[in-house]
Amino acid sequence: MESKTAPPAIAPVARRTIAGMLVAMALIESLSGVTQGYLNPILPALGPSFSIDDPTINGIFLISNVSFAVLTPIISRLGDSYGYRLVLRWSTAVVAAGVIMMALWPSLWTVTAGVVMLTCVVGFIPLMMGILRVSNPSHTRTGVSVMIGMLMITVGAGGLLAGIIGVDNPTLGFWVAVPFAVVALLCSFVLPDAGTPTREGLAVVPLLACSLGLIGFVVALSMGPEWGWLDAKTIVAGVLGLALLASWVVFDARSGATKRFMDLRMLAVPRIRTVSLATFFFGFASISYFGTNGIFLHSNPDKTGYGFGLSPLMIAIVLAAASVLSLVSSLLTSRALRLFGERATLVFAGLLLAGGFLTMAMAHGSLAGYCTGFAMFNLSLGMYQAGTRALSVEGVPLEETATAAGLNELALSVGIAVGAAVVKLISSSFEQSGHIGEGGLMSIWIALACAALVAAVSAARYPKKRTTAVRA
Repeated sequence: MESKTAPPAIAPVARRTIAGMLVAMALIESLSGVTQGYLNPILPALGPSFSIDDPTINGIFLISNVSFAVLTPIISRLGDSYGYRLVLRWSTAVVAAGVIMMALWPSLWTVTAGVVMLTCVVGFIPLMMGILRVSNPSHTRTGVSVMIGMLMITVGAGGLLAGIIGVDNPTLGFWVAVPFAVVALLCSFVLPDAGTPTREGLAVVPLLACSLGLIGFVVALSMGPEWGWLDAKTIVAGVLGLALLASWVVFDARSGATKRFMDLRMLAVPRIRTVSLATFFFGFASISYFGTNGIFLHSNPDKTGYGFGLSPLMIAIVLAAASVLSLVSSLLTSRALRLFGERATLVFAGLLLAGGFLTMAMAHGSLAGYCTGFAMFNLSLGMYQAGTRALSVEGVPLEETATAAGLNELALSVGIAVGAAVVKLISSSFEQSGHIGEGGLMSIWIALACAALVAAVSAARYPKKRTTAVRA
């Protein structure tokens, strides 16, 4: 009799525990979304406030991109070594300190330092995936969908709020993230401690090779259009970056190595290799387009022959509305993976993304037509971000969860950098009187559609029958 009544008494507690943990994770990830979204309207408007020029502002964005790439593998690896919750708390504390510093003492130097501190958000999802996978492995996909959904909606909301609050004084926009930082820091103390840290120290030589290689590679891609692709600085940075990354692969892939920075042998697992490749091309084809999207919507058709002359506030509203679609698609992704399979879901996301770019290309003369294509873009964005992140850790040992998730984040970051470089190259090649020619926009849409198709083709190689092999 007692054995029959025990399960119902325990199940609601378990559900409440899981629900509470997902809510806390979503609130922490909201800080990541807001900080990534609110910089876009603030930084370009800082020129008059700080008496700086556009190249300096672009330099701040470059520092942010480099920091994202460098910190991704480091924070993820620290989580596996020293504990997911501990590293998450420190990462959240660093981000919160950066947010508060920029709000209280806005200056060129505090903003530059704060932007670097904010990039610690790159570890939030890998670390929380480690906690989730150890605590409730059956809810990993659902948890990732919730976190990505929160990320998508708060990126749009952060940009919109910062644009509204900072319309007269852009530095006031920095206050948007302060309440999110406080809540996220508190939530980092609510999450349970999960897993047993490996206590394995970081291999210094591979770490330096990876970090310095990423700096050189990302700097070359980001500054190549400004310096010139054949300029000595671009060539030296790019060649040294690639050489250091190659040496990192050699160091970490050696079968006899006893101490690694990241175990790249996990790429030998077909599903991990496939997801990483698809993630690279998804990042290439999607996030690298946001800058061009703003340029197109803001352009005056009387001067450029395209665009709709939208104000920055209207553009922020469009982005906020579109982020709702990303929220919906990300929340539905775990169900889609279960009903239609991993391969079909990722392939559909790639085809939907490619279709969005083709729709924008064919219907860019109409606001409704263009927004239809952009809606397809955002639906795919939420779907592939939730799908690839959830699948990136399946089939790897529990103690390497954050590292595997970090490897996927790194593939995304590098894909974004390469995509942004290609978009910039096309834009520069079709520049007319300081504007991108319409032919350049068509070339960008077609190039990104092709990259999305490559992502779909890559995803089609995902093993059809998923067999989860998890080692405690």
